[in-house]
Parts: sequence; structure tokens; C-alpha cells
Amino acid sequence: MPKDPRSPQRSTIDEMTAALAVERVGDRWVGTPPTWFGDYLFGGFVVGQATAAAIQTAPPGRRLHSLHAYFLKPVGTHAPVEYGVDVLRAGRTFATHRLDATQDEALVFTMTFSFTADTGGYEYELPLAGDVPGPDELTVEPGPGPFVAAYLGPSEPDPDGTRASTHRAWFRVDGALPDDPAVHAAYIAFATDWTGTGGRPLHLEGDVEGMVSLDHAVWFHRPLRADAWTFFDVHSLVNTGGRGLLRGTMHDADRRLSVSVAQEMLLRPVSR
Repeated sequence: MPKDPRSPQRSTIDEMTAALAVERVGDRWVGTPPTWFGDYLFGGFVVGQATAAAIQTAPPGRRLHSLHAYFLKPVGTHAPVEYGVDVLRAGRTFATHRLDATQDEALVFTMTFSFTADTGGYEYELPLAGDVPGPDELTVEPGPGPFVAAYLGPSEPDPDGTRASTHRAWFRVDGALPDDPAVHAAYIAFATDWTGTGGRPLHLEGDVEGMVSLDHAVWFHRPLRADAWTFFDVHSLVNTGGRGLLRGTMHDADRRLSVSVAQEMLLRPVSR
């Protein structure tokens, strides 16, 4: 049964959708940070809001297919964030732009991103492991904002102590979103940073203390609806030099590989 549009969850969805949106002001886009994150914004929110701004500059008939971002400074919730976009290349097949985000006149985030149109061609992908249960077989829990999640947890360690997966979960927005692809892209971009402690495979328990995102890359192979179940499978590749690198894949309800993620983070030892 559809949820009552006046329900608290509907209000949360509308609030998040409005927060991820940006407003055109002159030659820039301005986003208002929500206060529910505390003093500083979750990195995924910055990626989501930047994605919303980036899509405003898409050439006709093309969609966002990749982004590469650096987190330069913590982004606070005390002031708006301004997003400026420059066109680096306007090709016949690909258009590459750069976005710079500033807060209090300081550069806090930068991102290059590319648009193209999907065409026919080769079809190949590595399949999702067949033993992954669906969300209907798991316990659904509240996630951030309007999201809900069904956590599968990390895979069991191999004899050498490594794990094939360090964070696994189904997620979706708990209610209907508008059909606007830009809205769904912003929500999915937000969720690409929802990796839990998956980048710290030797200390998976506890919170994300000591983990700071440095850079973030996303490839959008197929469009995803954020209000439909999506499976996020995270793999930690290496921890060394005080940093960690992870990759992740997002799969739709039919288990098709739809989004790929790579992220480097600063790792500080967890206080005990």
C-alpha cells in the first residue's frame, strides 16, 4: 500500500530531495546544507549535491557517465556551498566539465565529470555472487534520512584473513521519488559514499572513526532508481601508508551491474 503523502517519511523524502537540489544564482549553483549531519556534511551529501549541480550543465541528449572528485576541506553545515562549472571539452561524443565547490570563499571540493549518450555495443559484466539473498530475506533497518537498508555484512574471511567483500547492503529510498533522472542520480551519488567501515577490513566493527575520504570516483554504467532496491558490494583492496583504497559495485534488483565506485581514504588508528 502506498504511504500517505503526509506521513513523516514523505516529509523526510521531500526534505532530502530539496536539500540535494541546487539553485541557479548568476553563473553558479548554490546548495543549502541541512543541519541533521551535525557541524560537518557527510561526504556523500557533497558528492550528491555536486552531482545535482553538474547535471544542470549536461548537453542535450547526454547523461552523466563518470565523475572524479577530491575532498579538499571539511564542508560545514553553517553556510551555503557554491558550485561553479567550467567546460573543459565539448566533443561530439563526450563532454568533460569541471566543478569547483566553495564555502566561505574557500575551495572545499573539486570534481571533473563527463557526459555522453548510451549506444549499442558489447555487453559483458562480472556477475554478482549467486548466494546473495534478496532484501525480502533480510531485516530492513532505517538508513540515513529517507533511506532504508538491509545489511548483509562482510563476507566470511578466507584462510589468509582477507575478505572478498567488506560491506554489503541493499538500500533504497523508502517512498516514491519523482521520475526526474537528475534526482535519482543525486541520491545514488550520495549513496556511493555509504561504505560503512568497509575500507578498514582489519577493524570492521564500531563506527567510522578515523576514516576520512580523500578522493572519490564513480562510473554510472546504467541508470538506477534510488527508490528501487539496489545492492552495494564493497571490497577493500589495500591499507598501507596510512591510507586505504576500496572499490564497490552497485547492482539493480535484477542484479545487473549499474554503478562502480572507487575511493581512497585517510586511515587513522581507532582509539580504544
